[in-house]
Parts: sequence; structure tokens; C-alpha cells
Amino acid sequence: MPDTRVLSFHADYGCRHRNRCCTPGWPIEVTDAEGTSIERAIREGALTPPAGAHPLITTSPPDAGETRLLRIHHDRCVFSDNAEGGGRRIHRALGHQALPLACRQFPRQVVSDPRGVSVTLSHYCPTAADHLATSVAPISIVANAAAFPGGAEYVGLEADPALPPLLHPAMAMDWDNWWRFEQLSVELMGTASAPLGRLALAVEHVRQWNVDDGPLSVRLTSAFAVARSAATVPNVLGTPPQVMATCQTAVGAVPTNWRDAATAALGVTPALPVSDHVWRRFVAAHIFENWTAHLGEGLRTWFASVHAAACLLAHTGAPGRADLILRHLADSNALVARWNPAEHRPWF
Repeated sequence: MPDTRVLSFHADYGCRHRNRCCTPGWPIEVTDAEGTSIERAIREGALTPPAGAHPLITTSPPDAGETRLLRIHHDRCVFSDNAEGGGRRIHRALGHQALPLACRQFPRQVVSDPRGVSVTLSHYCPTAADHLATSVAPISIVANAAAFPGGAEYVGLEADPALPPLLHPAMAMDWDNWWRFEQLSVELMGTASAPLGRLALAVEHVRQWNVDDGPLSVRLTSAFAVARSAATVPNVLGTPPQVMATCQTAVGAVPTNWRDAATAALGVTPALPVSDHVWRRFVAAHIFENWTAHLGEGLRTWFASVHAAACLLAHTGAPGRADLILRHLADSNALVARWNPAEHRPWF
């Protein structure tokens, strides 16, 4: 059975039923089977529908077929209430497997590749955000944690085994070296001083490799050694106006009907900084299991996504608001389109 890999500070995650996933204000799609199960439970009296409205609505976008959605009322799912111990009526009445897929998966963010499944968490979930502050585990990647067993339901990006991440637009990496690069990046974030600038140094050093230089694995080792030992580290985060510009780029990737929500999440003025402990873990969570590695044009694009996460956290001071924008409101392909131009200029 393939491994399931998570970050050490997420490894003991468990839902505490704090209802964030039930109250984001966006509609939740249900499959025909899920909708049928919900409607049958209502008919049989096992599930009480909200007063005054049918709980399911149906939309028929052009050329997209019929879609069924859970109705939203006052920015929350109609099956969400304030009951002690969790407000998800479907979960209480019918169990976890009866929930729509989006509810079952939240806050998991998943990539499946030839190695197995990698899972990070969205810190829009307050329980996941708590782990950033309370975890005492050294930052690392762990396999098959009790809360993330192999063979469980994980849905996300299915990476093409024949297409490993790109080093730059003209050259692909191989899977073993991509996994090693990811591991070294996570370790750097956990233990190095000024880790974001050192990661930029490592990216540029790795990116200069060509086949005449010997094995890429040797270049990876030397790149991160050079980055760790560098006496001068670039300030790649930038000035407050530069940070804000990066944040606005991310907001620009949000569909127009959710742009106001993203702007509100961003806020107007920079917040007080978060602790170094929280900052490192949040950025590590955007280094690991990063879709941009598979959708973008190279390591500079990948680093642009990590840099954007760091900027959003620097500006908002709130992991939940930063991840609301990056992981939920923004369109992934639109984000990558805005980050791909990074391939044409060094970071320092």
C-alpha cells in the first residue's frame, strides 16, 4: 500500500467540529448519490430539514450538466447549527461517509504521485491553524501517521507519473530528485536562519544545473549546503509595498464573484507579525504538497507560490485568512499563470 505523507505538525490532526467548513458562504456540491441519501433520510425522519426551504438546489450551467448544491442560508450550510459538539446535522444523523466529498476532505489538500499520497492542511480550518502554534514536533515529513492512514479517502491533484515537476521551462526533473528537493526545502524551513532567502538561494543554484555537471542529486546536496552556509542572505520577502503587491496578485486570481471576500480577508493595513514558530510551519505547509510544482513552469514558479504564502501571512498576520485566499478563493490555474513569469528573472 502506498505511503501517505504529512508534515509532523499536522500528523495528529483531528476534526474538533468547529464549523468553519460549514460557514464559508460558498455552495457545496453533492453527487446524485449523496443528494439521494440526504433526501431519503429526510423522508424517513432521520434528518430534519431546515424550516421553510428545500435543502438542495439544482443548477444547470450551460454544457456542464446538472449540479446539485446544498443550500446556503446566512452564509452557512442549511444543515449547520450551533449544537454542542458540532453543528453538522448530516454528520450527526447519518455519519461521516454521508457528508458531501468537500466536507469529508476539508481541510485536506492532496497530491497523488508515483510515491504515494501527500497531504497538507488548509489553516482556514481553525483546528489546523492551532497546530501551527501548539505543535512542538520538529518540522519534518512523516509517513503513515495514525490520523492519515494509507488507503484512506484522499482526493486532490493526480500528478501524471510521466511528467515530474520542471526544473525550468526547458528541463524536467525526475521524481526521486523532486522528492529530495521537497524534503530538503522542508528541512531548511525548520532549521535554518532566514529560511526564505536561503530557499531562494537554493532554487537558483539548483536551477543552473545541466546534464554535463554530473548527477542532479549531487547538485541538490551542494545547493542546499551553499544556501545554509551563505553569509549574505537576500531579503526576498520585500518591503511592505512589495509584500502588498504580491498579495494583490493573489487576490487578482480570485474569480470576480468572490473578489470582495478575498479583499476583506486580505485587509487594508499590515497586521502584527506572527511568531517565528507559526511562520515557519505555515510556510512549510506551502512548500510541501504544492500543486504549483505540477502546474507551473519550473522551480522559480514554485518558489513564487511559497513567497506568496509568506507575503499573505506577513500582511494578514492570520494563517486562516491567508489560506482562505490561496487555498479556497483563488483559482489554481489563474495563480500559476500569474507566477509563471518568475521563470524569466532571478529572485535576487
